[in-house]
Amino acid sequence: MKKLGEKSESRLRSGLIAFCKLHFCLIALLIGQTILYDSSKLITPEVVLERWVLISGLLVIIGSIWYLVKSKAGHALMYKLLLFAMIVADIMLASYSVYSQRGMASKAVLLFVIPIVISGLLLSRSAVFATAILCIAAYSLAAVSYFVINFNEGYKVELYGEIGFYSLLMLLIAGLTSVLVKSRE
Repeated sequence: MKKLGEKSESRLRSGLIAFCKLHFCLIALLIGQTILYDSSKLITPEVVLERWVLISGLLVIIGSIWYLVKSKAGHALMYKLLLFAMIVADIMLASYSVYSQRGMASKAVLLFVIPIVISGLLLSRSAVFATAILCIAAYSLAAVSYFVINFNEGYKVELYGEIGFYSLLMLLIAGLTSVLVKSRE
């Protein structure tokens, strides 16, 4: 039985290292986009500052996770907690992006796929669906918040139609991911 635990720990560790590397690429893309949008004056200085705060926070979180995983000082429970921290950070990134890019009109809803797929590393269907539910809650809050604060930028039926569509799409992605998880068990 100890062998299974070591195998699971090794899988979690190598998966986290790979996800950290991919997150560093995502952070580089976010930096490039922010610089491009700022230099072309597409976004306001306030939004530029918000984006740099978000990017810096994400870099601190992912950098810390990467360091802790690379130090090999952990065990399976710690790796699961670090994975959870990564998922929460990704949900926060996606939520901010949806809100700051016009709520229900935002194309950033695609970012919610990242935490759903990452949760598959836990090889647990319930973890994948729980992550999808957290993504749905965060997306709904971001879209409704933007709609309430910026009223008259859409119709209520459109708001709820978008929330319903993307919520079901997130559950579909969770279902597809859980099929992959089940095939790995």
